[in-house]
Amino acid sequence: GVPPRLYEGELDSVSFLDFVEAQNLATVVHLDGHNFRFVTRRGKPVALAAIDPSDEARTDMFEKDLKRYAVRGEHREDYIFATIDGTKWGKFLEQFSITKESLPELFVIDTPARTYWQDSSVFGISNFVEAVKSGEIEPRVQEKPKKGVADQVFQVFVEWMPWSLFGMLSIFVLVFYLSFPSIDGDLVRPPRPESRPSPAKKPSAAAGVPSETKKEQ
Repeated sequence: GVPPRLYEGELDSVSFLDFVEAQNLATVVHLDGHNFRFVTRRGKPVALAAIDPSDEARTDMFEKDLKRYAVRGEHREDYIFATIDGTKWGKFLEQFSITKESLPELFVIDTPARTYWQDSSVFGISNFVEAVKSGEIEPRVQEKPKKGVADQVFQVFVEWMPWSLFGMLSIFVLVFYLSFPSIDGDLVRPPRPESRPSPAKKPSAAAGVPSETKKEQ
C-alpha cells in the first residue's frame, strides 16, 4: 500500500495549498492526451516510464519498480512519476531518443524548459534517478524533429489537450450545423414553385358577330 502523507505546517499558509495541489495526483500517473499538459506542468520534472502494454510480464515488473521508488525512493519528492504507452506515442517519444525496441525505459522530462534526461545504458529505476541527480546523465535540449505541417499540428494538439479537443469538436459541430438547409419548425422548408404567367384567354367564337334581326311578322 501507499503510506499516507501528513502535512505538518500551518493550515492557512501558501505551503498548505501547494501540499494539497501536489497530492492531487496518483502516486504513478498514466499519461495520455487528456492529461499530458496538466501533469507535465506542475512545477516538477516528470520521471516517465515508456512502456509496451503488449509485453505484460516486463511492463508489470517495471511499473511495480517505479511505484516502489515513487513511494520509498530517496529522491521521490523531486519528481512526478508517470507512465506512457510507448507504442501508441512512439512518434512523440522519438524526440527523446526512445525507440520501441528499448521499451520499457525510464527517462526524465522538464516540459516547460524543453529539457530531458535519457540514457538507455543505465538500468533500474533507482540507478537511473541517482545518475540524473549526480549529473552522470546530463540534461539535453528537447529536439525539434523535422516534420511536416501535419506532424506540427499534431504536436500542438497533444501539448494543448484537452483544450485543443474542445476546439476541434466546436469546429466540427459548427460545420455540421452549417451543412444543413434552413429548418422551419420540424420540417425542411420546401422550395417555392416558379411563378408562370397565366395564359391569355381566347376570344369567344361569337365575339364580334352581330345578333340576328327578328323576322318580320
